[in-house]
Amino acid sequence: MKGIDEYVHSLYANVSGKEAKELKQEMRSHLIEAVEELKAKGIKESEAIEIALERFGDEKQIKSGLLTMFKSQKKFAKWLFRSAFIFLLIGLVVSISLYMKDNKYIETSDLMAHVVETFDTKGNFTPEDEQALKDMVDRNSRYFENISYFALVKNTEEQGKKTSEQLFVHGREGTGEFGENGLMKQGIAGEDTWHVEWEYETYDYLKYEPYYYVFFAISVVLFVLWGVVNFYHRRLKAFA
Repeated sequence: MKGIDEYVHSLYANVSGKEAKELKQEMRSHLIEAVEELKAKGIKESEAIEIALERFGDEKQIKSGLLTMFKSQKKFAKWLFRSAFIFLLIGLVVSISLYMKDNKYIETSDLMAHVVETFDTKGNFTPEDEQALKDMVDRNSRYFENISYFALVKNTEEQGKKTSEQLFVHGREGTGEFGENGLMKQGIAGEDTWHVEWEYETYDYLKYEPYYYVFFAISVVLFVLWGVVNFYHRRLKAFA
């Protein structure tokens, strides 16, 4: 029916996409069905088409409704994309910040291992060694600002009796803000001769590990939704 085809085509002239085509076909089928019902009552086809179109609604109002619907879809898609991008940026910032914080604990362990390696080949602990450790603490203040207790310990064994002697101590054991039982104490053995031990003022290594991933996960979900909306909801061309 030419009149119905022209009417439907005029409504969807400025929109495209799979959903628009489906709506267009559904509207056409509905109008044709209405015309056939009127023709069955003895009304001429041209008059039946006119009546069906009048019942369906004003063309301008329908165009306005379609325009609003597709613009809403467009805004929603933009919101999804922007939100996904924002969460991606937040995830990057948070991950970098947490990595820098957690990496500090790894670097501290590496520093302590280096101290043990230095004393592995030594015999007696000298005043020069003590000064060297003081200088080491000063040079590495960025690590020691979070260490409440640090000690270099020499292990000896005489007549089957093992003893440990603290030859250098920085800070005091058990003085962290969480108390003695709440602090992290680590030791690195150096061939059963030397080891170092230390306690952190605060220890939260990998405490916030889930935050490495949560913002990226949200971002991925939003990007997927944005892709789905873009795929199934094509927007206006001329009026977008």
